[in-house]
Amino acid sequence: MDWRKTQMIFIVTLLILNVFLAVIFFNKQLSDDPDTLGNETLEERLKADNISHPDLSSKPTSGAIFTTEQAAFTTKDVSDLTGQAITLKNNNKQIYSVLQTPIKAGKKGNNPDFQKFMESDVYRGESYEFWNYDKDARTLTFNQLINNNMVLFDEAGQIIFYLDKDDRVISYEQTWMSKQDDLKDKTNLMSSTDALEAVYQHGELKQDSDVVSATFGYYTTVQLPSGNVYFPVWCFEVKHSGETSYVLVNAKDEQVINQSENKTTTEPTTELSSRQKAK
Repeated sequence: MDWRKTQMIFIVTLLILNVFLAVIFFNKQLSDDPDTLGNETLEERLKADNISHPDLSSKPTSGAIFTTEQAAFTTKDVSDLTGQAITLKNNNKQIYSVLQTPIKAGKKGNNPDFQKFMESDVYRGESYEFWNYDKDARTLTFNQLINNNMVLFDEAGQIIFYLDKDDRVISYEQTWMSKQDDLKDKTNLMSSTDALEAVYQHGELKQDSDVVSATFGYYTTVQLPSGNVYFPVWCFEVKHSGETSYVLVNAKDEQVINQSENKTTTEPTTELSSRQKAK
């Protein structure tokens, strides 16, 4: 037996084994390295998870933090509103109106007769904008605009129009928020693209989801004696497995707020306004 030849075969085999183990170790380190994963773009990660979304902007937006509170209506506020029987409820903080003649609204409130009604016979109707149409509940919801953007998920500044089977408005309930006091001046905030990335990294986007829209608006979770504090947010409507949920992102500090628990529908009946498309 040639001992030298046997020794050489052993050494070569050992070298091949070491190279093989080194390759396995390197590949594992590469897959676990967050810096390597970070090299993937958001688009690549979304595509890998089969998540679709509308066109988004990487340009920062701007917004302020302010306080406001629900206001009370006066009889003078509603005295000029014609074609309806109006009752003030909840310590005059809510208008309840029954129309004398139903008005065709359309699923987005874009019927000309309805738009004329909003402008002339709804208290400050120009300060509200379409939010959604609920086929099952037969309602149209309009949200109040503050600083030219909607206040989201807040009954304190909202109009709910009730429809008959022909999608005609037969009555409505309205609330109004008074003039706001800015706590801070407008500042640059995160873009819709950055907000979506925050939602993705937070784990709120499941595989095979469809991000339907991105809306910039205002939301409150803080109550003070001087009024509720509203901060700027990005709101994403997300559809997955036949269900719709809403995820909010604080546009200043990237905190993610999931609206799934109280804003979910099992059928895709919501129709959104042009303002809800990403800016």
